This record gives sequence, structure tokens and C-alpha cells, in this order.
Amino acid sequence: MLPGEPGLWLYASTAALGLVFIWLLSKATTRRALGKGKQLPVASGLPLLGHSLTLRSGDRRLTALRAWSTQYDGVFGLSRGLLGGPLLVVLSDPAAVHGLLALGEDVAPKSKRFYGSIEEVLHPSGPAPSCLTATAAAAWGPVRRSLLHAFSAEELREDFLVAKAKAYRLAALLQDLGPGVILDADDAGCRLALDVLGVSKLGYDFEAVEATGEVLLLRLLGEVRQEWEARRRRPLGPLTGWVSDRAAEGGLRCRILADFVAQELWGDIEARGPPPPDDTTLAAQLVRLWSPPAVGAASAAPGVTHDRAAAELASLLMYGMEPAGHCIAWALHCLAHNRAAQDKLVAELKREGVYDNPASLTYDMLPRLPYLDAVVRETLRLYPPCACPATVRSLRKPVVLGGTALPSGAEVWVDVWSMHRCPRLWRDPDRFNPERWTDASARPSPVPGPAGAAAGGKGKAGGKKGAARGVKAAGGDGGDGNAAAAVDADAAAAAAAFDGLSTLPTDGGSAASAAPPAAAVAAALASAATTSTDAPLCSPLAFLPFGVGPRCCLGQGLALAEVKAALAVLVGAVAWEPSGEPGDEPRLAAGLFVRPEGGVHLLIAPRKR
Repeated sequence: MLPGEPGLWLYASTAALGLVFIWLLSKATTRRALGKGKQLPVASGLPLLGHSLTLRSGDRRLTALRAWSTQYDGVFGLSRGLLGGPLLVVLSDPAAVHGLLALGEDVAPKSKRFYGSIEEVLHPSGPAPSCLTATAAAAWGPVRRSLLHAFSAEELREDFLVAKAKAYRLAALLQDLGPGVILDADDAGCRLALDVLGVSKLGYDFEAVEATGEVLLLRLLGEVRQEWEARRRRPLGPLTGWVSDRAAEGGLRCRILADFVAQELWGDIEARGPPPPDDTTLAAQLVRLWSPPAVGAASAAPGVTHDRAAAELASLLMYGMEPAGHCIAWALHCLAHNRAAQDKLVAELKREGVYDNPASLTYDMLPRLPYLDAVVRETLRLYPPCACPATVRSLRKPVVLGGTALPSGAEVWVDVWSMHRCPRLWRDPDRFNPERWTDASARPSPVPGPAGAAAGGKGKAGGKKGAARGVKAAGGDGGDGNAAAAVDADAAAAAAAFDGLSTLPTDGGSAASAAPPAAAVAAALASAATTSTDAPLCSPLAFLPFGVGPRCCLGQGLALAEVKAALAVLVGAVAWEPSGEPGDEPRLAAGLFVRPEGGVHLLIAPRKR
């Protein structure tokens, strides 16, 4: 350094002052954006970094969000730091969540920032929205109305038979293992869910239950999900692939999955030729959307591209397999650690004749198995498929939710995890207690869910590798106006979400089955809170495992049907117990889904007959 030149301390101090100025400017901008009214509380974070480090970690993020949710009554803001994007608002107050999901897409569409990252991994060759990721109604509405026929009550009856048959096959394999075997219930559940999804919706049997070694497709789906989670943590996102071998390998896995979907699955569907008029499986509806007219969308969705069809299949594989498989595993884990609940479920199966004759179990019998329903509900409360964010919306206008003013431009996360475990809404929120759902006051009057297409007759069997199942009709020749009207009511009927499927209804949806408005939700919760000084045992309006509103989970009916079929067969055939090994306790991992890191290892023993 030459004499007279400024020292390094001068450069460092100037840079530090610049960073402090930028930080103060961002804080002032945030305050102005919040506007007038009840101030949105913003949790204190690190200077410059905000809450970016906490948001990068899955399980630690859930712990922190739950603490903030309790502190700020379920409505608060977080900062992503200087380069992290717009202000983040987190909602776990039920009235605020219902209010958000009731807003139209002119005000609160799905976030392009969040769902675009899912498109990148599921369809790496270029943007291809699906019903899951599309942010505009014109891109998802007509397609969803057509695909809804694949989840009609009649379709779900057939899906239930497929799930029962696959669960019966899995139970037979477990019984052959004999007593004293430690099984990874998560691996078994995901194998079962993959097969049910393939046979029931695509006419393609992956034969994962019967496979003796590793199922490569399950591994590939897991690696693509991990790549998405990793990209959310990388500072440069997908650009890291140019400098990181691990990121490059993750991108390769995404391309392999996209090629498998486009060439193998979609190629198999195309090779079958035009579907018969009475075939309303999801594969048939995708073919019709690619080559209109389609049932329920004869003129509304012309020209769906090959890429769009592949995107729908990819999102179906990712979101249709893991959540159901993990739910089966979590339920078996809870029952293994609560023998009284497991014995009560077995007693119910015996009372209805299912224990001694699993073949007698039918879709229409499910309303006679209320404790099975309670076990599934309680599992979904403790381990919702998507914890936080369950959905992400971008605000185009300032709104007031939960009495708090939210600014335009904010990104809003729905935190189902904190809502499902809030001590203000649930008594003993961390305890597995299916009995909280058996009280009549905890079960609202059933209303039809998104499986709202009209039922029809059974058709022919179809599919590859002996995918033996019937295909059903929703309107006979594909032009039944009543069926189309039932599906057009999806925007109202789907808002009924889970409660309409607790008894798996057989009729179609109607506009009268819309979700309760946010004001009614707030009033009901306030009434429950004032009846006792203690928290209510159950708060059904604060239970949203599949979302609510016109964009709730399209496949929730299938998920519930297969989980209930699997539990009824597996618990009736095998006794489930903890392994007794401390290292076998599942570790919670929260990313795209709430999953057990390392699996769920349980001790099994065939039940004596």
C-alpha cells in the first residue's frame, strides 16, 4: 500500500454503512407497504438476513413458525432478508385462512414464485403448468373440471377395490415374513400408494408391492423432491447446477423423470388409442383434453399440448403418491404406539365382519367404520400432507384478514401445521387421540366434496400389464348435461374439502355445499372458546389437511379411500408394535411433504386366526 492511500478500514466501514442504510431503507419500505389499520406484526429476525436461515430448514422451520403463531395469534410477517424477495406473511388463524382461500384470483392467485419452482423440477425442458401449479383460472379451471370426472363417486368405488386388493397382497407378503420382523412401514406405504395410483388412474401397474428389491421409480421421485427442496435453499437456485456436481446430478434426475413420464407413461396411454365413451379414468380424460372434445370440457379446453398432459402426469405422480404413502406410515406408527387405539380399531373391524372376511369390505361400508375414520382424521391432523406452506398466494391488492391489514405484493403462506397443533384450538394438541373425532359435535353434517361427477355404469377393463379394473361412465355417452352441471359446481362443492369425504358420499356436489365464510368460521371458533376455560377437544373448522375452496386437493377422495382400505386390511392382518430400538424412532422432515426421515420401522406379527 502506497503512502497516502486510504486503509482497508475505510473501505470496510464504507461498505458497512452502505449495508446499514439499505437495511434501514428496506424496513421503512416494509412499514409503508403495511399501510393503515391494525399493524401486521413482523417477527424480529437477524439484521440483513431476516428470517432466511430459519426458512431454509424444514423441521426447525416448523418449530419456529409454531412458536411465532402462538405469539402473534396466527397472523404475522417474516422478512427474507435483503435479496430474499417480497414480504412473507404466515397465516394459521382459521378465520384468516378461510378468508384468504375465499379470495378470487384477481386478488390472491397462487404464487408464481413458489409454484414455478415446482414446474422447473417436474418439467425441466420448459414451463408447463398443471392444475396444481397454474396461477390463472384459464389455465387450470377447464382442465380441472374435466379431470374431476376421474374422481367421481363411482370411480372412487372402483379405486377402493384396487386399494383393497393391493393392500391384501401386501398383507399376505407381511404374513409370510412371520413374527419378529422389523418393517419399514413408510416404504411399504409408498409402494402401496404408487401401485394404487398407477392402476386406478393410469391403467398401469408399477408392481411396487410385489417387487423384492428397490423400486427405482420411488427412488427417482424422492430424488426429484429432494432436488426441489435443495433448490429452495441454494442462493442461486437452478444456476448452481453450473458449479455444483450435486446440483447437476439433481437436474439430471429431473430430466430422467420427465422422460419417463413423457415416453413411458404418456406413450403407453397414447398407444391404447381413443378411449371408449364410458371410460372416465384420469388417463382417458387426459387423452380427450389433448384431442378434444373431453367430458365436461368439450369447448372450454381445446388444444391441451403434449407437454401439458405430461405435466399433469408428473404432478399426479409426485403429489398423488408420497402424501398417501406417508399417511399410511404415520397412522401405523401412531397405532403401534397406542395399543388401546389399535385394539379398538380391530374390535370395530370384527364387529362389521371385516376382520374375519376382508373381502367383505366395500366403499359403501366406510360410514359404518367411524373409528377408522377417526384414526385417519387424527393422523392427518398431526401429520398433514403439506404442513407449511400448504399453499402459497400472492396478494395483488391490500386486504384485511383476521383483523390485520396485509399489503399488496406480499406472499402469503398457509401454515396448517401450526393450526392443527394450536393449543388454543385443540386440547392436548400433540397427543394422538382419535376419540376427539367420535363426539357428534366434532363431526359437521357431511356435504359432498370435490368428487362431484355423476355416477354411471361400469365399463370394460383396460391398461397395461394386466391392470385389472373396470372403467366407469360419467354421463354415458360423455355428453350428459347433469354430469357436466355437477362438475361445473366444483368451485363451490370442492370447498367442502375433507368433511364431505368423511363418509365418502355417493351423490354429486352442489353449490349449496360451499365452505363456510370466514365470518362464520370466526364466530364458531369464538363460541367454542367461550363455552369452556379449556381449549375445545376438537375444532373441525381448523382442520384443513387437503385445503379448502375451488383449488383444494383434487385427489383427496382417492387418498382417503386408499388409506382407509390399507389400514383396515393391514391392521386386521398384522399386529403393529414399536421396534424397541431408539434409533428406529422416525425423524420428522418437512419440505414439500411431511415425511419420516429414514422411514418408520415397526415390529410386525401376523394375527392368529
